[in-house]
Parts: sequence; C-alpha cells; structure tokens
Amino acid sequence: MVAPAARAALVLALVALAAALMTAWFSWQHRPVPLASSEVDTPRTGESAAAGNARSDHSDHGATSATDTSVTSAPTARAARTGASGEVVVDVAGRVARPGVVRLPAGARVVDAIERAGGVLPGTDTTGLALARLLVDGEQVLVDGKPGPARPGTAAGQPAGTGLGSAGSTAATGPIDLNAATAEELDGLPGVGPVLARRIVEWRTAHGPFRSPEQLAEVTGVGDKRLADLLPLLKV
Repeated sequence: MVAPAARAALVLALVALAAALMTAWFSWQHRPVPLASSEVDTPRTGESAAAGNARSDHSDHGATSATDTSVTSAPTARAARTGASGEVVVDVAGRVARPGVVRLPAGARVVDAIERAGGVLPGTDTTGLALARLLVDGEQVLVDGKPGPARPGTAAGQPAGTGLGSAGSTAATGPIDLNAATAEELDGLPGVGPVLARRIVEWRTAHGPFRSPEQLAEVTGVGDKRLADLLPLLKV
C-alpha cells in the first residue's frame, strides 16, 4: 500500500502538471499573430503607384509641350511670308503709273502688284519680270523695263521691239485681231507679257470671241490704264 505522504506528494505533482498545461494552452491561444509580408508592403505599393503616376503626368506634360511647339511653328513660318495680318506689303518701283507701297492678299503675284500700282507705263518691256511669281511680304518689285532673255526665233543682237508680235511690228502692220492672235503675238504687246497673254487666250477659249476690244477689260490683270494703251493696237 502507498503511504499517505507519498499519496499526497503524487496528488500535488498531478495538480502542478495540470496547472502547467492550462497555462501553456492559455498562452498559445492569446499569442500575437505576425502580419503577412504583403500586408506590410501595401502602403509602399500605393506610394510607388503615386510616384509612377507623378512621373507619367510629368512625361505627358513634356510630350504635350513638345507637340504644342511643333504645331505652332508652322503658322509662324507662314506668317513670316505673308505678314501677321494674312496679307503682303510690297514696294512697287520703276516704270509704273503709281509707284509706292501696296497691300495685297496673301497668294498675290507680281502681276497683281503691278496692276495695283496702276500698270506699267506705255512702251515698258516686262519680259525681264517673272510676272507669275508669288510675292513675299516686304519685298520690292522693280519694273525697270529691261528685256528678258531672247525668245526662240529672235536673232541674236536683234532689238527686242522688232521680234514677232512686238509693238514695232504691230505699228508697222496695223492692229492685230484680238480673236485670232496667238499667245506669242499678244505677249509682244506693250505691258502684256506671257502671263497676261495666256490669260487672254484662256478667256477667249472659255467665253468665245471678243465682241469688241473694250471687252478685254473683263480679263484679270487688265486695268483701265493698260486697256487704254492696248485699244489702239487691237481689233476684232
């Protein structure tokens, strides 16, 4: 049989073991739970996204600025050619009726500037001018009456006024027929030139024969002064 003292010691040992087990179980149930690494890094991910958005906004702003610069450069280049108000201002000098500064819409040509200045003076040779050239804002158009290069069929050293269809030839043979004259013959009339001669032929093709020399005023580029100079040299 177990002695009473030994029994008491055994009971105490069992009680102590039970208390230790209960303490261990309680501690396990209430232990701190560590956070997962993904949860800890979440704020940093948000910060990275915000920083990325800021960099993206900065890049977009830079790209937009570059685009704006390229878009505005083209109108600036055009403004340099036509002036800030969409027109050209040129100085017409030399053998014209009203020398001086004239204003014309953008896209005007040398012949338009001369016409705005009252046309060339009688007997002025315009073969040395590029009448169809586009005007540039601020330039000077000088009508000096100097002849241009000799046309095909004109002998070297022959005066410009004695070629085919020239004013001298017209004076010798009488007025030319406005409805039968070629562009080359019309080109030789004083103050006409190749561009206006071509316009006269094109008008005749589009509208039919001229009914009178005065109807030449309906052709673009023929002003009152030029018409008065040409009427004695024309017939229908």
